[in-house]
Amino acid sequence: MEAVLQYKKKKRVEEKLTFSQWMLKTIKKHKKRTTTDATIGFIITAVLFLINLV
Repeated sequence: MEAVLQYKKKKRVEEKLTFSQWMLKTIKKHKKRTTTDATIGFIITAVLFLINLV
């Protein structure tokens, strides 16, 4: 029971972010996503290039 109550307390604290904290969190997510997107794009391009060689 205590664990559930502590989880709810932590969750409430995370929701009340200041604007600058929210921006930082959003920017970090965006940077991570663009790196992943670039990697996937590079892999797809390489596979298509190899298929065209055959």
